[in-house]
Amino acid sequence: MTFGEKLFKLRKEKGLSQEALAEQIGTTRQAISKWENNQGFPETEKLLQLSNIFETSIDFLLKNEKSSNTESERGYYVSKEMATGFIANQKKIGRYVGIGFMSWALAGIPYVMFASNLTWRFLGMAILIIIGISSLVLGSFSEQEQYKVLREEPLIFDYAYLQELSNAYQAKKRIYVAMSVPSIILFIVGILAVSLTMSGKFVWSEYHSFVFLGLAIGLFGFCYFIGVMGAYELLIKNEQYSSCLSFKIKRKIKDKIKNL
Repeated sequence: MTFGEKLFKLRKEKGLSQEALAEQIGTTRQAISKWENNQGFPETEKLLQLSNIFETSIDFLLKNEKSSNTESERGYYVSKEMATGFIANQKKIGRYVGIGFMSWALAGIPYVMFASNLTWRFLGMAILIIIGISSLVLGSFSEQEQYKVLREEPLIFDYAYLQELSNAYQAKKRIYVAMSVPSIILFIVGILAVSLTMSGKFVWSEYHSFVFLGLAIGLFGFCYFIGVMGAYELLIKNEQYSSCLSFKIKRKIKDKIKNL
């Protein structure tokens, strides 16, 4: 990828017009246009300004060998701002999905607490089920359009930022794995307790409220941690992701549709 192609992609990702970018670095729109068409390079001062605006290194702007993909591969350049925004967006989706499944599990509490009052039982269950459905719907519509391309294209990173992201992933992974273990245990224990009760081994009682509470916490933690780790791994392990058969098939289908 040439300097001009990188500058064009970075500018588009940032949502800047040529005029807006030119104003920020104290040059003309014509100069930006020439750079993007590989008809010249900015001086060192302007390169430093571009590096700061797009949160990338001058080395990446000028050299191709520092990317995580080879030059012969097509790819989508991911800036630090783009990656940070994507991870934050996935955390938001993870919370919505986690709350959705947690609410469904919590619906078991009014079921066992109000066994003698059917009105309160079904009202409580209905409210929690509706909250769960609403949260899952919000989660399904929360992914921002600008991040969908990250699942559709091989990705290119600034080498230094990729190392920084990998270190952050390893640190987060240790924390999330430690926190996900109790969530998984609560989930398994809750499923076993409900299954044994439904099979007649135990009798439904108010104490099952704690079972459903533990199941709800386990589901939330599992959904959230899986979502966040999945976001990091999509970026960090993109070479593996983009080389899998399903990705290649989807890519070929997309290319054929574009060529129709």
